[in-house]
Amino acid sequence: QCMQAIELTTDNKQPTAPAVIPLAHMDGGKDEKKGMKTGLVAAFVGRNSEEAGESHMNIGEVKIKRVEDVKPPKNSSNFWVVDSDHDDAYLDALDKIGVTVIRAWSCGVGHRVLPGHIGLLTCKGSPQIAGVGQHFTQLNLTTTWHNTLALSEKIIKHENLTIVNVGSNEGAFMQDEKHRILPLGPGRYVMKEPCVLLTDVVSTMARDGAYALKGGRMIAGELNGRAAFVKVPAGYVGLFRSGNTIGEQPPGEYVIYKQGVEFLGNANVQEYGKNLNTIRVYTKDPTPVDVDVYVRVELHKPRILRGKTQYINLIDALEELVALKLKDTIGALSRNDLQNPSEIPDYNGSSLADYLKAVSTAELAEFAASVGGTLLSIGFRVHYEGSYQAAMNQQAVATLKVETRLKNANAVAREAGIIAVGERDALLEKEKGKIIAEVERVEKIAAAKAKAIRAIAEAEAKAIRTVAEAYKGLDAQAVQATVLERLAAQGVEKVKNISSKSTATFLPEGFSGINPLDLAALKHLMPAAEKKAGGSLF
Repeated sequence: QCMQAIELTTDNKQPTAPAVIPLAHMDGGKDEKKGMKTGLVAAFVGRNSEEAGESHMNIGEVKIKRVEDVKPPKNSSNFWVVDSDHDDAYLDALDKIGVTVIRAWSCGVGHRVLPGHIGLLTCKGSPQIAGVGQHFTQLNLTTTWHNTLALSEKIIKHENLTIVNVGSNEGAFMQDEKHRILPLGPGRYVMKEPCVLLTDVVSTMARDGAYALKGGRMIAGELNGRAAFVKVPAGYVGLFRSGNTIGEQPPGEYVIYKQGVEFLGNANVQEYGKNLNTIRVYTKDPTPVDVDVYVRVELHKPRILRGKTQYINLIDALEELVALKLKDTIGALSRNDLQNPSEIPDYNGSSLADYLKAVSTAELAEFAASVGGTLLSIGFRVHYEGSYQAAMNQQAVATLKVETRLKNANAVAREAGIIAVGERDALLEKEKGKIIAEVERVEKIAAAKAKAIRAIAEAEAKAIRTVAEAYKGLDAQAVQATVLERLAAQGVEKVKNISSKSTATFLPEGFSGINPLDLAALKHLMPAAEKKAGGSLF
């Protein structure tokens, strides 16, 4: 089962918690030296081997018979086992215990007994049995015909005579001549007083628990009685006691009928959980607090649990200890602590359910281990009654509103800060973009300028090479003529007379109309021309 409720924690993880709070003694005192606890813990859990709770019963073996191993009593003058289901087998067994058996009369009138049936009649107060056939009794005034019954009936009683049919997985109890209670397993039996059948024929399969003989009747679900049929279902072990010794038996069907042997119950050795009954405790104010608890356990050694605590189920034992622990823990708190668990000293959580789990789990687990079990998980759900619940709800709503306002204010502040940071980052990104664009523009201009300069330089170099090639091979006079022709073509008017001497100045002083390319080409050719002419051209 699982509790669908708020504040319920059922995992086995330990919340943040202070050290385990020991319970006080039942009388209100406390042994600081030994750190003793109360209730079940004080009785059965110790801090060392000297204080460890000892079982008040001896752990041993108790011999119990299985139902299939039950043997019927020996045949006697008052009891006989019918060896088959044939009509004659019943009549022969009845004859063996001294019952008058009437075979079929030869007349064709009277009471008719069909095969598989018997007739019940009395003669002078003594029981008699009629077999298959016609039985005419009307003329005998001392004989009374009672009934005709099928031999398949579970129990047939006629005066002091009893016929019993016990089928498979069934049983019954009888009392013999010595007043001993004896079980009857599957079979067919006839008996007469002083042997008597004490119970009905009951199923040994159709229940979980026991059929106990009590007050002359077999009562389902009873654990104690003079005798009992016990079924131990799968996943359980049966606990039996003989004197001061406690033993256990695996799943199966058993019968107990000997003096001093008692069936204690079936112990669940599977992993299982249970919702405990709501536990009401009070704070020191006092404020009533209702606590729902879910516990999940596994029991390994049921004999130890029963021997130490009188309990068969571990959860039943834990329920008492949980109640004591809650009384001790919540009794030390105030209503303010209930509303604000985070203010409880040495506790950093925010849930009262988590706080209860934190201060209880270790101690409850210690107890479970001491009685042969394991506490797998425990969860708590806290709620309040009537007006207290309304007051707690109002306080919770008010607290929630304050917390919400604070959260909203913090959220607005965080949002404003985020927006400011975003705007600043956006501005930086914008400026960064401008800088990058300007750098790219300057880089482009520089690249274009460098390209243009390079192109101009290449063009001038090419032109110089072209002019130089044109002048190459000409003598000085041809060069001078060519230059003059180019100057005349360019409209140059200021031309001085050129000396016919080889040393005459080729370009008059102050003349600036010559093309720079021609000038560069001429300067390039001057050394060769001068050498050829035997003097300077300019």
